[in-house]
Amino acid sequence: MIKLQCPWLREQVRLTGTVLGLTVLGLCLSGSVGSPSPLAAKMVINVFVATVAGSTAIKKKQQEVVGFLEANRIDFEQKDIACNDDNRQWMRENVPGEKKPENGIPLPPQIFNEELYCGDFESFFDAKEGNEIFVFLGLTPLPSKKVEEEEEGEQ
Repeated sequence: MIKLQCPWLREQVRLTGTVLGLTVLGLCLSGSVGSPSPLAAKMVINVFVATVAGSTAIKKKQQEVVGFLEANRIDFEQKDIACNDDNRQWMRENVPGEKKPENGIPLPPQIFNEELYCGDFESFFDAKEGNEIFVFLGLTPLPSKKVEEEEEGEQ
C-alpha cells in the first residue's frame, strides 16, 4: 500500500490516479514520499504568527518571514494564533515534538505547506541562507521575470 503525506502527491493522485507511473486507485493515506512537482506551486503556505506579540524578537522574525515571502512572490496565508484559538491549537498540535521547546509550546512563526510542517524561523533562516527556500517550503521555484519575458519572446 502506498502512503502519501506530501500535499502535492495527494493532489496528483486526486487528478490522475497515478504517481511515478503507478496506479494507486485514488488511495490517499499518510506517510511520506518524493520531491515537489509543478503542482506544488499551487499549494498554500501557512505562516502562523501572533499579531499581538509581546516580544520584539518574535515580531522581527515574523516580519522577516512574511517580507521574504512577499518579496519572492510566494503565495501564503498568515494564521493569527493570538486572536484565534483554533489556529493556536492546530499549530501546537501539528508542530513535531522534536521542534517544540522544553515547555512544549512552540513560538511563532511556524511554517506549513498546507498541513505539512516545513519548520520554524531557524529552519527558514537556514534554508534562506543556503538558497534552498523552495525545497524547504516544498514548492517548485517560480520563473523569474526575465525567464518569463524570454519565453514570451520565443513564441
